[in-house]
Amino acid sequence: MKSALSYGAVLGGLLLPAGAAAQEMPKGFDLMAELGQGFSRPRGDRTLYLATLQVVPQVTLVPEKLRAGLVLGALYPGTKVGVLAGGRLTYKLAQGPPVLLAKSFHVNLQAEYLPLVRSGPDAWRQWVGGGIGFETSNLLGVSVRVHRDFRTPATYGQLALSFNFRYKRSLPPEL
Repeated sequence: MKSALSYGAVLGGLLLPAGAAAQEMPKGFDLMAELGQGFSRPRGDRTLYLATLQVVPQVTLVPEKLRAGLVLGALYPGTKVGVLAGGRLTYKLAQGPPVLLAKSFHVNLQAEYLPLVRSGPDAWRQWVGGGIGFETSNLLGVSVRVHRDFRTPATYGQLALSFNFRYKRSLPPEL
């Protein structure tokens, strides 16, 4: 019982309530580039490789809590190169202390609706899905997402790495 309490204390010390450490998700505009890879699995068929390259411009709607934006990109679902477009909401769940060179990190929940997905001569598809992300000082991020296609019985999963082109580094005050 004692070890369970000590693990809880460690986790409680790492994840602070949103907004308790250095400012994350500040008011303004972010431009994220994401490179993802994962799987494409049509029902009753073999699993295929999935690759995505996306640009995600986002605006902070509620500082420290909520961002919304567009998802525009290219994908390779194991057959032909295609395009995808839609929207994303990002909600910050928790924030932590400094990690590596970042002032802090935060864990967020992502929800996406991608009504414009097409690869090759296939019909248009509609994806809905979401995942969980981990960002350091709004510069670098890692996320895991799963999508389901409304029009065909297929599931798509990916691990994505992201980079914020609009990141502004804050310098420490001079002495």
